[in-house]
Amino acid sequence: MLTAIREKTQGIIASFIVILIVIPFALWGVNSYFDTGVTINVAKVDGIEISQTTYRRALDRLRDRVDPKTLDSPQFKRLIVDSLIDQALLAKQAQDQGYRLGDARLADLIHTLPTFQRDGRFDTVLYEATLRREGLNIRDFEARLRDEGLAGQIQAGLSQSAIVTDADLGEIVRLLMQEREVAYAVINPDSLMPAAPVSAREIEQYYSSRTDLFQIPEKVRIEYLLLSASNLNKEYRPSDEDIKRIYTEEAARYVTPERRRASHILISLPSEAAEDMARQALAKIEGIASQARAKDNFASLAKKYSTDSATAAQEGDLGEIRRGVLPKELEDVIYALKPGEISKPVRTSYGYHLVKLTSLTPEKRKSLSEVRQELIEFARKRKGEEKFFEFSEKFRNLVYEQPDSLAPAAKALGLEIQKSDWFTRSGGPGIAANPKVVQAAFDPDVLSQVRNSDAIEVSTDTIAAVRVLERQPAGRKPLADVRAQIERNLKQERGHQAARQLADEWLQALRANGSLGALAKKHGFKYQAPRIITRQQSAGTETRVATAAFRAPRTENGKPVYDFVDLGDQGYAVMAILQVRAPSGKPPSALYEQAKSLLTVLRGDEYYSNYRAGLRQKAKIKIYSDQL
Repeated sequence: MLTAIREKTQGIIASFIVILIVIPFALWGVNSYFDTGVTINVAKVDGIEISQTTYRRALDRLRDRVDPKTLDSPQFKRLIVDSLIDQALLAKQAQDQGYRLGDARLADLIHTLPTFQRDGRFDTVLYEATLRREGLNIRDFEARLRDEGLAGQIQAGLSQSAIVTDADLGEIVRLLMQEREVAYAVINPDSLMPAAPVSAREIEQYYSSRTDLFQIPEKVRIEYLLLSASNLNKEYRPSDEDIKRIYTEEAARYVTPERRRASHILISLPSEAAEDMARQALAKIEGIASQARAKDNFASLAKKYSTDSATAAQEGDLGEIRRGVLPKELEDVIYALKPGEISKPVRTSYGYHLVKLTSLTPEKRKSLSEVRQELIEFARKRKGEEKFFEFSEKFRNLVYEQPDSLAPAAKALGLEIQKSDWFTRSGGPGIAANPKVVQAAFDPDVLSQVRNSDAIEVSTDTIAAVRVLERQPAGRKPLADVRAQIERNLKQERGHQAARQLADEWLQALRANGSLGALAKKHGFKYQAPRIITRQQSAGTETRVATAAFRAPRTENGKPVYDFVDLGDQGYAVMAILQVRAPSGKPPSALYEQAKSLLTVLRGDEYYSNYRAGLRQKAKIKIYSDQL
């Protein structure tokens, strides 16, 4: 059972599953599916059209996270389309079921997106400019984000509804704590490689048959232009009036708000309490107030008399007070008190309170002179961004409209044409470390037709355009250059084959009552003596051996189980599972929590996956593969 869980959460298949789950919530949403005027679509689902523009934008947003070869594969393109279909179906289902995302929640989502933040705070100018650069208007973007949020509510509801029984937990914990006694020896192929040289004919055959090896990858050198906000403000010097205006606009940034801490004593009272009951509660709280003022023992009185169990044990401490958390009547009293002062009894829906202000840290405001340099840098940064948004459209138009050279754009915008080192499709140093730049450099139009690339968004405040200067086509290394490597490869292959054959021979000997330790000693291989391992504690055992040990069948009638594990270049590990023991002692509570969390996540994801599959089964879906 645990092996199955582990296998489902590892490997390339799991990576695609994770991408499939994440993609719908990494994209901009599905409102553009309803846009009018779209003539090219990649899919249609229950009457909802998914435009090629939406599909292209989805691909672009994953370029930094996915290998370019994978991104261009038909399987991955289909994965993107399937994700957009799921997103459309989920959004429609959410709306049909009455899910709603309020304006306040939508605003919170937008304000927390890092793309729209400057210096850790949401910036309206940056928000509007970014959407403009992406070709989106605010209305459509917010509608799309609202749809995403609705689909997310369905996912969260399903993922959190997984049922895990005590029997399930008990089984998982038992398996997690199961103990196995394992010994193993590693057959190293290096010591089994033949000493005799490899013949010239064998080397030539290897070279001829392995056309995929010894390749020299295609390389290019490019020239490029960078338009960056940080380079557009070097000459700008804000005036005193500008600095004062920004100081006023950004006042909240330089203020540490007042902080108040208070304690209280509560005598509970129903909101609809009878008059005589209210008089008794008031009399009691007034008596406590008299004691507190006379003996300065508010803390001990809170511990003794307060009916607020959450704070009574803390001597009535309410912590630091923020507006909007406590009942307004109580807050108004707290904000009127001086440090150490005790209030008169105050009535709220909870009853009568007696409050003491225990500490007050006054508001602190940095003066303009203290933050002057920071304001100058802020003004310069803002000016650079303003110029960037002004110049970026011009940049895009120039490199597109005059594709035969970067010089016109460089001259018009005062930019320098720069040159890169050689790099391959895997990237390289400097500008070639950016996957988007590499993708653009190897674009067929840019590479073969020797023309400018379109503008590339390197980051939120930097765009680039590239042009290929030189190109070295892919080729193959000459045989003379790789002869020694081929001979070494052939010897390693034969050593590995000999190691596999020896592992088979050992297994036969062991199953005929041989000794693993004796075999390892006879052939001079490393032997690890028996040790107890669990799924969580391998006790120094090689990870692949420990994993295989728990995949192997249980021992029966005290008879060991033997098997071998392929360790790749390290050879083969022949292992002996000597015994399997049930866990001893009471499992720690943390293990139950770990097991519950694991099962809840896996089952929640399974529910969500099945839900999406059910929506697809009932939907009418048409995919236009020729438009991908």
